[in-house]
Amino acid sequence: MALFRLDFIDYSTEIDAPVEEVFTFFKDVEKWPTWTTAIKEASCKSDGDWGVGFKLAFKPDFAPASLDVKILDFEEGRLIEWGIRNPLTTLIHRFDFDPLDEGRCRVRHTEYAEGILAILTRPMRGKIEQFDRQVADDLQAAFSKKP
Repeated sequence: MALFRLDFIDYSTEIDAPVEEVFTFFKDVEKWPTWTTAIKEASCKSDGDWGVGFKLAFKPDFAPASLDVKILDFEEGRLIEWGIRNPLTTLIHRFDFDPLDEGRCRVRHTEYAEGILAILTRPMRGKIEQFDRQVADDLQAAFSKKP
């Protein structure tokens, strides 16, 4: 059990598209700025297929610079988790993609910080939650606009 834990978000949206289609769409990092207002720039920093250790970078609308992140857990079509882990802190953003009936899916976004240095993220809590919620809502909206 961590000395300190701060939960930023636990938010789900349902999307009118098959989980495989939504997962593939989400993995197209360079296109993130075209469907969400929360991300100004995005790029892959690794070559090849996504998996544990894959690196990417993105510039959130609230940050002065890009954030470089590494995939910490991955299951094709089901799960993407990125963040940092070290002896002083853990910062995790996780996306769970769950199939529903009739070609629909649910995407659950969770993000948290824990550990001694996690308390330093507290002033950013509102901005991080707003960013995460915007990405989630924009992902859902991207599929409501598709023919």
